[in-house]
Amino acid sequence: MTNAPRTRRSVAACIATLLASLATGVQAAEPVKLNIAMVPVLDAEPFLYAQSRGYYKEAGLEVTFSTNDSGPAVVTGVLNGSYDAAAAAWFPVAIAISKGAKLKYVLTASTVGKGPGQGHSGIVVKPDSPIKGYMDLEGKTVATNALTSLTTLATAIEMKAAGADPAKVKFSALPFKTALQAVAQGQVDAAVVVSPFQTEGELAGLRLIGDPIRDAMPADGAGLVLFTSETSAAQKAAALAAFTQATLRAGGELKANPELQRRVAQDVIGLPADVARKVPLPGIANRPINADALQRQLDAAHAFGHLARPLKAADTLMR
Repeated sequence: MTNAPRTRRSVAACIATLLASLATGVQAAEPVKLNIAMVPVLDAEPFLYAQSRGYYKEAGLEVTFSTNDSGPAVVTGVLNGSYDAAAAAWFPVAIAISKGAKLKYVLTASTVGKGPGQGHSGIVVKPDSPIKGYMDLEGKTVATNALTSLTTLATAIEMKAAGADPAKVKFSALPFKTALQAVAQGQVDAAVVVSPFQTEGELAGLRLIGDPIRDAMPADGAGLVLFTSETSAAQKAAALAAFTQATLRAGGELKANPELQRRVAQDVIGLPADVARKVPLPGIANRPINADALQRQLDAAHAFGHLARPLKAADTLMR
């Protein structure tokens, strides 16, 4: 009986030591670093919002974003190990996979939205241009960010649907802002750009004739995707899973609140207030990629000759 207090004190001391050890271990844990590139478009809002809210930090990650205006360029960066992952339209990633690149889709930040006030892209022309619709693009020069971009594919699909021949368009690769300037200065006949650049063009006096991505792609189809190499998918599986959950958390908050999307567009992405108020909002993803819709997108890319071989959506997804 006389040893009971000492025993209790010993147990308590052991527990205290153990808790202190655990606390020290937690504090000492270093965040996992992820270096991620992205094409800086409005569809990237879930990534930037999650970063601004500290969701990646809460998930034990240290995420560094860098920007690049070309999907094909970030594909190259992921393959050569410059980036752990990258965000770009699903299309250039699919092209690379069809040619044998060891890449996997991780998640989609945006989906194809067809509701009121939603949009993803735009073809802009000068206000006095004779171009009224997709049929009128035959024989014209159209600027786009890359010759193998989603904007190019979607424009071709809509031209064909209108009865025009996409092969009769001369596409010219220019950064989005430069493309708007080229239209205004008469250097090209039209430009196909993504949000928010079509709105910037409209506010500068250009005329919008269509949204090819919204019109050509299936509802709930993948938009801006995060992708990685098969090597990084294996080596950083846990970190990428944590990144996915944090991003979808941000996406859920944005999807439920369009006004929040507009505030984030202005306060986080840095859009001018007039652009943030007017720009069509992309569909925001808060769940995994819709494989059925992705399959229809892949089939369209193959039908228009952009893929070296048919792809099965299930084989392109990180599991």
